[in-house]
Amino acid sequence: MSFHRNNNLKRFLIRYMSWPIEAIFLFFVLLILRLIPIDIASASAGWLGSKIGPHTIWHKRANANLRLAMPELTEKQRRKILTGMWWNLGRNVGEFPHTLKLMNSSRRIKIEGLDKISACEKGSIIFGAHLANWEIVPTTLKRLNRKSGIVYRPLNNPVADFFIQKRQRYLNANFFLKGREAAKGMLATVKANGIVALLIDQQLREGRMVPFFGVPVKTPLAHIKIAAKQKIKLYPLETIRIKGAYYKIVVHSPITVSEKASDDEILAVALKINKLLESWIKERPEQWLWPHRRWGRIDF
Repeated sequence: MSFHRNNNLKRFLIRYMSWPIEAIFLFFVLLILRLIPIDIASASAGWLGSKIGPHTIWHKRANANLRLAMPELTEKQRRKILTGMWWNLGRNVGEFPHTLKLMNSSRRIKIEGLDKISACEKGSIIFGAHLANWEIVPTTLKRLNRKSGIVYRPLNNPVADFFIQKRQRYLNANFFLKGREAAKGMLATVKANGIVALLIDQQLREGRMVPFFGVPVKTPLAHIKIAAKQKIKLYPLETIRIKGAYYKIVVHSPITVSEKASDDEILAVALKINKLLESWIKERPEQWLWPHRRWGRIDF
């Protein structure tokens, strides 16, 4: 009985005290960063991230994930990668209030291969990973200027998530919550010849076990099944931080799925996609989000 009461008290404190405090703090941080020029906000937040990040529990998790995925690296190499990752993550925070300015600047964000998608009149699905600044992925949707949808995972703190989701106003896209809602939204969007964007390198409760860096992980398949059923293409989208708050988005060659693809063929496509993500991450490991529990809970 006492244990149950303690759990209720913990939930009460999180919901009515911790979450509002976190949200207020986030609001003022983003407000301050918005008042600072984008290059200064990016660099200063990146520096701060590189100093604070290594002393958090997330650093231990990131190091454990990096050891699991790339065991061939030396300790010195891992340290260099993780330092770069905290710089990158800090920059993302600094740039977040300036996301609209970033996406509207063809000087700051160059897109290679956009014609591959624009030439296709049917619906399409573009997928990426948590590389560089993944918040700029919708730039592709804005420049195509077509009906679009974005699959997202909300923050654990619903109050803070409210502030973050205000971006819907300037993206002019429908947002679909990961899971059953996302599958329905994706299907409706592509049927209307629209474009759906999603990041597929997160751990999900749903999905099937497919190797990622040689280790089986829960991998989403809904986008692959929809591509097969609707006879549409999957476009891999790689985000690359060139320097500071300057980026390149590369639209790679599309992936096609047979309309009558068997279960094994669907899994083969999922493996192909995971291999592609691996190649991007290996090329610029410091730009990937290593603290994420992609492989579930592992020992530090």
